[in-house]
Amino acid sequence: MNFEERLLMELKAEMATRATQEPIRRPRGIMTRARILAVAGITAAAVAVPLTLGGGAAAYAVVKNPDGTLIVTVKELQDPEGLQAELNAQGIRADVTYTPRDKKCAPGRFIGADYGYVSPNPKNMTAEQLEEFNRPEHWRSRDVTRPITRDKFMISPKLMQPGETLVLEFRLGNAPGVGWSLGTYLAKPGSPVRPCALVDEGGTDAEQAREMAGS
Repeated sequence: MNFEERLLMELKAEMATRATQEPIRRPRGIMTRARILAVAGITAAAVAVPLTLGGGAAAYAVVKNPDGTLIVTVKELQDPEGLQAELNAQGIRADVTYTPRDKKCAPGRFIGADYGYVSPNPKNMTAEQLEEFNRPEHWRSRDVTRPITRDKFMISPKLMQPGETLVLEFRLGNAPGVGWSLGTYLAKPGSPVRPCALVDEGGTDAEQAREMAGS
C-alpha cells in the first residue's frame, strides 16, 4: 500500500468516525498531492496578530498566533515571491511556487527531509519495516500544514527541523469549487530547491475528489 492509499484509508476512517458523532461542515476545494488540505476544519487560536496583506487586492494574508503557528490565507495565486518573503521574515525558510492548471513541478527539485516527497515502496516490506515506515517522524511534511477553510491553512513551525525548507507548490484548481491545490514538502537541510520545471499534472481535481469519496 503506497502513501496515497494509506492517506485515503485514514481519511475514510476519520470521516466514518465523525459521521457517528456530529454533522460535518465540509470545506470546499483545497487539495494536495502530499496530503489532502480539505479534510477537517482546524480552529485557530482566539487571539491572532495580522502580519501581512499582500499581492494587490489582498491576494494573500499571513497571521501569527500566540503559539507560534501561522495562518495563511490565499485568495488568488498572485505574488508567490511576496508570500515567500513574508514566511522567511517569520523565521520559516520557504520556497513558494504557483503553477497553472493541469501542470505541476517536475520531481527532483530537492532532497526530501522525509517520505512526503520521495517514498520507498512498502510493497515487500516486513512487518517490522512497515512499522518503521509508518512512524510519524517520517511524514512530518504531511502534518506541517493543516487545513482550516477552502482558502486558508495553518503552518506549524515546531514540526520543522533547523535548516529545513518548507516547499509549497500551489496549482490553480481545475474543477468547480476548487480554487487551488497545494503540495507541501520539507527539503533536507543543505539541499537547494531548484526552480520549478512544469510538467503535465496527469489528473484532475474532480478525479481526485472521486477517489477520496471512494467512487
